[in-house]
Amino acid sequence: MAPAEHIRVTRGWIYVDGTRQDDGTIALGTGQELRFSPAEALSERGNVPGMGGAIWKASVQRLAFWRR
Repeated sequence: MAPAEHIRVTRGWIYVDGTRQDDGTIALGTGQELRFSPAEALSERGNVPGMGGAIWKASVQRLAFWRR
């Protein structure tokens, strides 16, 4: 699977299909779920390929929510 298939954005949160390993990296496709805010995801960009687009999408969703 491509890395983008392990990432979904819902209501301003970024969900990654994976688990955190002992060395701090994220193993993708394990069936478990990690949840990140856009701010948290900025620090995880190096560990999860394809996270950049999800950060933008989640940020826009949060802005739209707060403008209501």
